[in-house]
Amino acid sequence: MRAERKRSKIVINITSLIDVIFLLLIFFLVTSTFSEQPGLKIDLPRAASSESREMEDVILSVTRKGNIFLNRQPVERNELPLQLRKAAEATNDPALILRADRQVSYGLIVELMDTCRQSGLNKIVALTTSETQ
Repeated sequence: MRAERKRSKIVINITSLIDVIFLLLIFFLVTSTFSEQPGLKIDLPRAASSESREMEDVILSVTRKGNIFLNRQPVERNELPLQLRKAAEATNDPALILRADRQVSYGLIVELMDTCRQSGLNKIVALTTSETQ
């Protein structure tokens, strides 16, 4: 009589692997929905013709009180031209995104745009929000 061996099937339990992948997926979905600059409180103006655009490297933000931030770093007005030149040199296609609160005076915005152009940033995009938001 021949001895029969019972063959056991090898089973790989991937339940824990699926759990980990699912948790990573949820983590990346949740973290991708955070706003880009949560530290600066700016009430952007609304425009019916606003469109989405991929963010560039150089972002100039102006708060309601007139504080100026270049790429989230506070900048004094007299230091701004030098910092803008450095930022323009650091990017391949220098463009500037202007995030200004709707309460900021028009004169300050024109002055900042002029400073940007003199610093080599000729492409300026004014950031707005859609009227439907």
